[in-house]
Amino acid sequence: MPKADSMLANSMRAGAVLLAVLTGQAHASLDGYPSVTQYLSNDAPFVVFGVTPTRLNEASSRLTLTFIATDPLDQVNVFPFVRHTPDGPARLRPHVTCGPREPGSWNCHIPVADLLREFKDGDGEIGLRIEAHGNLRSRGQHSTVIVTVPVRHAAASASR
Repeated sequence: MPKADSMLANSMRAGAVLLAVLTGQAHASLDGYPSVTQYLSNDAPFVVFGVTPTRLNEASSRLTLTFIATDPLDQVNVFPFVRHTPDGPARLRPHVTCGPREPGSWNCHIPVADLLREFKDGDGEIGLRIEAHGNLRSRGQHSTVIVTVPVRHAAASASR
């Protein structure tokens, strides 16, 4: 298949997958607010649709990462982290494997209950460093995405 045809087919497939995700997950926030998604690199056939919930509290147990693969992915790893202040220091925790994946829309569940215990009564954010790889033999097929989700504790919010 010529390259232009392949690119068009991938674009059409991504559009169809995105439409399926939008109609099948009406509970997801389309802009992700108040969570923030930032692409550090975007060279794999991989798109983050978002996380649910988009805000965490002490009762939360997991985040669901939704992503779209427009071509097969050899690997998707998610490294959770905790920040007590925006842009503050963070230590990456052991990764959660979300791949390999075939083309389509996928959900990956990230446990957060242990991470939330680090906040005690304070606010902050839980982050996900997502590393997606198309073909592992090709260094050009790597994407890195950071998603941050605010954490609000009822006790901390009530005292303000």
